[in-house]
Order: sequence, then C-alpha cells, then structure tokens
Amino acid sequence: MSRHEAGAHLSATPKQSTEHPDSAAAEELPLDLHSALRVVQDAERSARRGLSGNTALVYLLWGATWIIGYGTLWGTQQGWLPFEPPAALIVLGAALAVATVSTIAIFFRSSRGLRGQSAFQGGMYGTAWALGFTVMGGLSAVIGRAVEDFWLRGLLINSIAILIVGLLYITGGTTFNDRAQSFLGIWLLLVTVAALVSGPDHFLAVFLFLGATGLLAGSAVEYLRTRRQRNGGADA
Repeated sequence: MSRHEAGAHLSATPKQSTEHPDSAAAEELPLDLHSALRVVQDAERSARRGLSGNTALVYLLWGATWIIGYGTLWGTQQGWLPFEPPAALIVLGAALAVATVSTIAIFFRSSRGLRGQSAFQGGMYGTAWALGFTVMGGLSAVIGRAVEDFWLRGLLINSIAILIVGLLYITGGTTFNDRAQSFLGIWLLLVTVAALVSGPDHFLAVFLFLGATGLLAGSAVEYLRTRRQRNGGADA
C-alpha cells in the first residue's frame, strides 16, 4: 500500500468518541428528577384532596346543624318557640346525628381508592369521629343521671361534644397539613370556654352565634381556597 493510500485509509477511519457513555445520562438526570418530583407533588396534592373530602361541605353541614339545633334550643329557652326543652333537645340530637353520620361517610368515601399511608390516615380519621361520638354518648348518659338541672346538663354535654369536635378538627388539620382546619378547631375550643364561662343561661347564644359563624366562615374560606387551587391547576 502506498503512502497516499495509507493516508486516505486513515482519514476515512471513523473517529472514536471520547465522550463518556454516562455523560448523556447525566445530562438527562436533572430533567428526570424534576419530572419525578412533579409526579410526587401531584400525587400528594391529590391524596390531600381525597383525604380531606369536601371540607367546605362538611363545615357548611355543621354550621347548618348548629343553627338548627342550638337555634331551636335557644328559642325554646327564651320562650320564642312553642317547644318543651326535651322536644328541642331531640331536634338538636337528630341534627347532630345526621351531621356526624354524614361526616363519617364523606371521609370514608374520600379515602376509597387510596392506598398505603394515605388510606390509613383517611380511614383512621373517619374512625376517630365515630369513636369520639360513641364516647360522647356514654358521657351524656352519665351526666344525664348525675345532673338534675336541664340547662346545666345541656351546658356540660354540649361543651364536651364541641370539645371533641374541636380536637378532631385540630387533629385533621395536623394530619392533612390544613392550617384552616386546625385554626377552626382552636376557635371551637375557645367557643367552648366562652360557653362554660357564660353559664347555663347564655351558653346557647354563644354556641349559636360564635360557633355557627365560625363554621360558616370556615366553609366560605375553604370553598374559595379550593376554587382557587382548581383554577390554578387548570391554568397550569
């Protein structure tokens, strides 16, 4: 082979790439990590929406329950409604029962289809509501036998019930990273303290005006926040 032919042969030989095979994968790695992070964040937001259920609806449900139940009792106490106190108490009890069962159903339905830790959190939160008011039923029976005065008995029983609801809201807000729910729970605890301080003659007015107002305000805030999040997700 001549020198000219050898040179042509060498020039035609393809050059070996000096780029490390892992360098291309390394360039794509940040993009892959970013995509994975977005998937995790989307899944977390979806789980939170599912676990919290329709929170605005729950708050609205309880706000209406307080207006119906405590409004009936307060109107009876003030002589504005033609009910005897036991009949008014039945109205409150029925309203609370409907609200409690509906809340448990909402949380259990919202946790359906979830798996792992998310399903456990949703299921246990719904169970906590059921157990809390089961205990409340037992305490009500004990207080009913121990306290003779109707309105004092109502003050104690309802204060314990609202204490349980407030603690459950704080627990739910902590579990689902929902500050608004935790703040509402704290508000209900403060309302309970105010009712106890006001005594048997005025505790119904405290529950009716302060408690129901807080729940309805929480419903409005949650509705607006959920709507804003959905609009933001649609724009994205």
